[in-house]
Amino acid sequence: MAEDVMAGLPPAAARAAVQDLLVEAAKHPDRWPAPGGEEVVDEFGARCWISYVVYRDGLEVRDIGWVD
Repeated sequence: MAEDVMAGLPPAAARAAVQDLLVEAAKHPDRWPAPGGEEVVDEFGARCWISYVVYRDGLEVRDIGWVD
């Protein structure tokens, strides 16, 4: 689960960067694919990324990554 991955990120700065990227993705529904959970979208930050799908009731994060 995404919560487990977030807890396992090395420094607090990594968790903050991923959280910022999640907020940024949520604020831009114009970049989301059609709801239904079939298309995975990737968003990239300077040292992190998230992959998510969209459903009618929100986003589901499928992957979180961090580059040391």
